[in-house]
Amino acid sequence: MPPATKKTCLPGAANLEFMRTVDRSLLHRWALSEVFLTDARKTGEEEYLAAAQLPPLHAYYTESTSRLGCPDPMLLLECCRQAETYGGHEYAGVSRKSKFLLRSWSMELPGLLTLPHQEEPGELRISVRTGNRRGTPGDVRRLSFGIDMKLAQRCLGFVRMDVGYIPAEVYDTVRLQGRGRPLVPFKDLPRQTAYVDPHLVGRSDPANVVLSSATVGSDNASATVRVPLENRSMFDHGQDHVPGMVLMEAARQLCLLGVSDLWGASVSRSTVAGFEFSFTRYAELDAPTTVHIRKTELYAHEDNLSLMLPDLRTFHIDFEQDGDIIASGRMHTTTASTGVPLLDGEECV
Repeated sequence: MPPATKKTCLPGAANLEFMRTVDRSLLHRWALSEVFLTDARKTGEEEYLAAAQLPPLHAYYTESTSRLGCPDPMLLLECCRQAETYGGHEYAGVSRKSKFLLRSWSMELPGLLTLPHQEEPGELRISVRTGNRRGTPGDVRRLSFGIDMKLAQRCLGFVRMDVGYIPAEVYDTVRLQGRGRPLVPFKDLPRQTAYVDPHLVGRSDPANVVLSSATVGSDNASATVRVPLENRSMFDHGQDHVPGMVLMEAARQLCLLGVSDLWGASVSRSTVAGFEFSFTRYAELDAPTTVHIRKTELYAHEDNLSLMLPDLRTFHIDFEQDGDIIASGRMHTTTASTGVPLLDGEECV
């Protein structure tokens, strides 16, 4: 019998470097500590590769009560967001002055619980394909991104994004029309001090809790989003809206609360396995935002998630502000019990 061969899932990714970070201005970041992208290389007209080093210790991304030993899905999402932002500017013709408008994104992480233990910081290799371009180079108005991830020689999962771009010179007008009132300067926004007990949402540090109150019913839960304006990971710099990453953290925390209170599962042994979300308008910083989840049946799809991950559950989620739904989608969680063997991940080179 011939020897088994490893799948080549990201051709050329072995040559990516992890020695230094890329230009932080191309990621819309102020702090170098929030830059995880270390390399990027164009490989085709609409394709490029990127590399990111996962920090072994981070005030936000590695601060949790999780006992699973896997990377934080929100850290993986942020690495993909950085790859999208960098490549949009460097390779796809998005102006450095353009403002980003997240229309939708999705993530699936079938390989999340199959990664071998590593002593060194994780080296994430990312393959990106762009498409559905609207506009011309220097004035791109819309792009879609298909992103595949490899970690520790394992096929980890993928992220899909649909992003719009607004020219800087018309952004203020667009925002004013959408709000119907002037923007409040970031420094003048009131800081919120109330928060739910951190352990209920998989946290130890209150600074990383993004729910200020929560109510749980028989098959649903809702919470007020606590916007952590002084958290320098979620708000690396001043913003005029709640970033999509913060909304995803709020959804994650309410789902973990729901995993425990609605399903009776362990928060510390549960994690996000994937999601699909669409956004209809910006989440304003000066108006209360409520997040709602509805319990559903166990995950019923026959796909890579159901093949690779145990105890999958799906929650339908809506974000509401001023009486309107501003974002909606689904988030999938997985719970791995102690002693339950998991499938080996697909090894690749």
